[in-house]
Amino acid sequence: MDTTRILTPDNSDFWENLYRSGQTPWDLGRAAPPLETFLSSPYTVAPGKVAVLGCGKGHECALFADHGFEVTGVDFAPSAIQATLEKFHERGISGSKGYLLERDFFQMHEYDHYYDYVLEHCCFAAIHPSRRRTYFYTVKDLLKPGGKLIALWWLLDKPWGGPPFGLDKNELYSLFDNMFSIDISFTPTNSVRERAGAELLTVLTVRD
Repeated sequence: MDTTRILTPDNSDFWENLYRSGQTPWDLGRAAPPLETFLSSPYTVAPGKVAVLGCGKGHECALFADHGFEVTGVDFAPSAIQATLEKFHERGISGSKGYLLERDFFQMHEYDHYYDYVLEHCCFAAIHPSRRRTYFYTVKDLLKPGGKLIALWWLLDKPWGGPPFGLDKNELYSLFDNMFSIDISFTPTNSVRERAGAELLTVLTVRD
């Protein structure tokens, strides 16, 4: 690992260093409760192929796999990929219903229009605000026509640097307005204590 260059959140080594040093405050040690509730609710979506961007230690990958989805975890930190692989092995789904890509998800063009769903949880807050519009174009490209972005956004009143970077609801809506329509949007009531009132769960459908 090259320690002489300045690392930013755009570099895989930035995140790998955090995983190796145990500095992962975004990791809840479990799947996010609002996503668990969503998948068990009448408003859930039918199982299909889902890409989990910035999958981290794979808690949401495991959750969606347990609900019958074919899951692809995407992360460019090797430690995150290894942790997710272990969860797939525990379930006996590695290479059958559980797949992994050690990749920068901004560079996944060979998978354009492949996925029924993209899952967002804590990835968006980790990327620099200058790349936010590109994030939505990337997600749109990954989705099949009519595909959906399932997202648990972390809304942070944080005007200074990151990660995580600050985000408010109005900015979020303005970023995806021309690319996605809103199926569902609400503030969860069962967020973890430290994120209570600061999360937004949405299901968005890609526009033609």
